[in-house]
Amino acid sequence: MNRENGVWYTESDFHGSQADPLPATSAKRVLLFGGTFDPPHVGHLTMAQLAYEQTGVDEVWFLPAPSPPHKADIADDTFAWRVAMVSALLRGRPHLRTMPLEARLPRPSYTIDTVKACKQWYPDVDFMFLLGADSLAHLPTWNGATELCSLIPIVVAARAGYPVAETVAAVRGALPSLQVGVIEMPLLDVSSTWLRQRLDHGQDTCELVPERVLGVWWRGSNGVAKDGGNQA
Repeated sequence: MNRENGVWYTESDFHGSQADPLPATSAKRVLLFGGTFDPPHVGHLTMAQLAYEQTGVDEVWFLPAPSPPHKADIADDTFAWRVAMVSALLRGRPHLRTMPLEARLPRPSYTIDTVKACKQWYPDVDFMFLLGADSLAHLPTWNGATELCSLIPIVVAARAGYPVAETVAAVRGALPSLQVGVIEMPLLDVSSTWLRQRLDHGQDTCELVPERVLGVWWRGSNGVAKDGGNQA
């Protein structure tokens, strides 16, 4: 059992079965934002907020990945911990939601599987998918990339070192069915890997990880929210 801000939860809270009720939504247009979020930071928050404002969607759903196929260093047993950190990051912004839906899917779960499932679970919602330009550059290598591009429009945010226009043109050459829109945002070159390394070494993250998220991180790193152990 784990605790976040005085509220106890168990691993099963984030590993719902198909028989469990899905989180409700009245949204008609939703932007999906997947990632490991280890840890979530101001770059994620800024990207989601600006995408929300510029696309006119009703909600942005953060979709933490339990065990992403391309990141073997992310342990499945940290999922509840990462969900709690995302929830802390988004606190006070009801249009940005933590949706641990990928926990319902068989492992490994690829983006194409998540998108298909969301469309099945929420048939009245029009979905788009949010990516940084760095992730877009690798989209042709993704599992089911061609089908993914035919199923859902992609919203792209600028990232340092990846000129958006050139990146879109290159990807469209490999994936002609790509449907893409671009949002404007400052170039925030923030890396979760870099931040995680600094946290692991007890180094300052320069306020790139908000204090409310750090509180969950440190409880997890001490065994409270990270591995399901119960501490007083």
